[in-house]
Amino acid sequence: MGDVYPRLTVAAVQAASVFLDRDKTIDKAVRFIEEAADKDAVIIGFPELFVAGHPHVWYNAKKSNPLHVEGAMFTQLVKNGVKVPSPETDRLCLAAKKAHAYVVIGVSEVDTLFPGTVYNSQLFISDAGEIMGVHRKLVPTSVEKLIFSNGDGSYLNVFDTPYGKLSGMVCGEHAHDLYKYALLAMGAQVHVAGWPPFPEHIYTKGLRDSVDFRVRQFAYSGKIFVISCCGITDKQNITACCDTQEEADGIVEDSGGGSSIIGPNGEYLAGPMQNGEGVLTSEISLEDCLSGKQLHNVLGHYTRYDVLSLNFNRERLSPFKGTSSPGDKSIDYEAELRETRKAIREVNEKLDGLAEKLR
Repeated sequence: MGDVYPRLTVAAVQAASVFLDRDKTIDKAVRFIEEAADKDAVIIGFPELFVAGHPHVWYNAKKSNPLHVEGAMFTQLVKNGVKVPSPETDRLCLAAKKAHAYVVIGVSEVDTLFPGTVYNSQLFISDAGEIMGVHRKLVPTSVEKLIFSNGDGSYLNVFDTPYGKLSGMVCGEHAHDLYKYALLAMGAQVHVAGWPPFPEHIYTKGLRDSVDFRVRQFAYSGKIFVISCCGITDKQNITACCDTQEEADGIVEDSGGGSSIIGPNGEYLAGPMQNGEGVLTSEISLEDCLSGKQLHNVLGHYTRYDVLSLNFNRERLSPFKGTSSPGDKSIDYEAELRETRKAIREVNEKLDGLAEKLR
């Protein structure tokens, strides 16, 4: 009979954040998790920086130079950011547990050690309501550079689930072939791509089309499933981002979407959903990834590791060189002490053995 590849339902949430309001945005996220679960979804993806909104619309809506007021916006962004873990992540974890679903959601992550340092992150939550990890965007794009810090290689990971290996990246990272290759090399099978809203008229159709191009290319080249989750810009976002009616008139309400679910052949399984809020779902099976790999398996027979390979630095970066930063849980000193003592015992045993032979 051979191996059995079950079918499962995945979901892409397309929705507007409640800009600069963390609690109301999490309320909204919980509702969409429940809605996706009602559609039997076991993996649920959300847009980039869903909690609590992407600042690029704020910047691009301004008719005058926004730099003289960006400090106030940045302060609100930090105050409405998400620490990991925190009571805010507890709410999201509880929703995932109740839904029996894995959730990947974009958050403005506030560093727990260094106040005022924020990252453009994706939070990965298991169906048991536990935090599996965080992906921090490696390089902020465009106006994001004015706000967000760089991630590092320790935050680029693939997570094991009963439904396959789960990965994620946000927005412009999908234009970087080495980032994508790293995830494929770690075994990614189901990928959540998070995107901000690109509302009409302040963004071109060409930019929105590039979202489709990048996710379809990634799915096809890697023979994986991609859950592509786009934000939209609703009335609340426009009001929060615009100071004048002229600025507000330049943005089409409820536009900026394009969410979809892509199969391993690069074709749409659901969507794209161009405008408005909603939940896209599709049934998938990892068995559907197999046939295409006979022709192109870029991590198997269709590659040449002896000619080209990837240098991947997975070190966690810190301003403290040669030591751990305060509160860093990644170093278990008791475990290191046990290993050191074990090594000393082994050396002493070897010395005793040599001494016995010399007698």
